[in-house]
Amino acid sequence: MNMSPEERARRRQAVRKHVLVALLALLVLIPLNFIVSRQYPWWLWALVAWMPLIAAHTAWARGLFDRNREGS
Repeated sequence: MNMSPEERARRRQAVRKHVLVALLALLVLIPLNFIVSRQYPWWLWALVAWMPLIAAHTAWARGLFDRNREGS
């Protein structure tokens, strides 16, 4: 399916917001981890959990999950 330039820009902006929120959350979690407990880097779990979500969001933004409107 071909997306309009407006739809493509909207989806791209949504992915950028998702990545920005993830980075901001990690910027809070990493120092918090070192304040609370230096022995175990638990902030990595947040990073690992966010990676597939951002990958799926990126795939959606690129149209991977879109269906052909004429046939399906």
